[in-house]
Amino acid sequence: MELARQLRAKREERGLSQDEVSKAIFVSRQTISNWENDKTYPDVQSLLLLSQLFEVSIDELVRGDVVAMQQAIAEDSRILLAGLLLALEG
Repeated sequence: MELARQLRAKREERGLSQDEVSKAIFVSRQTISNWENDKTYPDVQSLLLLSQLFEVSIDELVRGDVVAMQQAIAEDSRILLAGLLLALEG
């Protein structure tokens, strides 16, 4: 995935550790590692904070990751819908 490579490259260009990035955008260091190793995908708020931290557009960060982003959004929507249905049943 392009985003994983972009995140690592942008972080290393600025000489930042994963821990420093995690503190700057309010997530755990493990979360940064998961993003950089293509295990998970950042949410929209995190993408915005990353783009501000690295002084690039969100488009530049996620270029080539549109399909993956669509899948993540679809999965988030399914989870939200399932939670809503459970709440209505309870």
